[in-house]
Amino acid sequence: MYPIDAEDSLGLNQAQLDIVRAAIDLEAMSVDEAIADRTIQAGPENEAGRVRLQNFCDPKISRLTAYRFHRQDKLNEHLFHVWPAQGYDFPALTTVIFEMPQVLILGADLLPIADVIFDRTYYGRWMLGYAEVLKKHWPALIAHRAGPEPAPDPYFTNQIGSTMSVLMYLTPDGLEPAKEFLLDLTAHWTTLHAMAQPRTDAQAGAVEARRVQLMTKAYKALDYHSPASDGLASVLGWPGANLMFDHVFGPDVIDQGLEGRRTYLDVEVSPGTFSAPRSH
Repeated sequence: MYPIDAEDSLGLNQAQLDIVRAAIDLEAMSVDEAIADRTIQAGPENEAGRVRLQNFCDPKISRLTAYRFHRQDKLNEHLFHVWPAQGYDFPALTTVIFEMPQVLILGADLLPIADVIFDRTYYGRWMLGYAEVLKKHWPALIAHRAGPEPAPDPYFTNQIGSTMSVLMYLTPDGLEPAKEFLLDLTAHWTTLHAMAQPRTDAQAGAVEARRVQLMTKAYKALDYHSPASDGLASVLGWPGANLMFDHVFGPDVIDQGLEGRRTYLDVEVSPGTFSAPRSH
């Protein structure tokens, strides 16, 4: 067991931003002050914690989010997520490390924007470099594996992810190898961004706005109905938790407001999430 403190000693978000900024001229997007950079004291209805979130864009990026969330004595979350702009089919990037007292959870993927069944050239054009990054870092990661991977959940399956998605439990001493893997993957993703051009060929229908909208909606829904939203709400309340999800995935098409717990995809718990029934 090791301490979970409010200081960002890992510095993962900043290191990833430094890598991206060295390659891409990012434009800052507005962030609600309730979640931009805030320390929260424990109160009658909330736990203590800290949150820091930054959003950026550029002509090829619709939304880049870097955020760190601290739940006192229980969790440090380091998330980095990038969605390409409409008309670009290079993969979206998602990386996360959850630090908990006795275990780490590492998540990473390049999310195919095109339908890889329809667009059979997609893997050859965009994913081979990711395979090399995985091959390079896999021995160091599995040396710190804490146990079998979590049970499959649509959050990281081919419904919205790739066949090379990573979701694994690591022992605390796997923190540095996990960080090095994510930094290398972030650097690799910037090379894909550099190569990306607007799609104008016969396959361009694979990157229509409707598909990207469905992907972001599904990803947001499956994450929201995992334990993630309850953990955020325990510190930030539902208004803060809902703001976090809107800043990572974009606002809902149909506004559900900020005050209460939302519902997506007509489910209460994300499929594949093994948890006790929720109380309301």
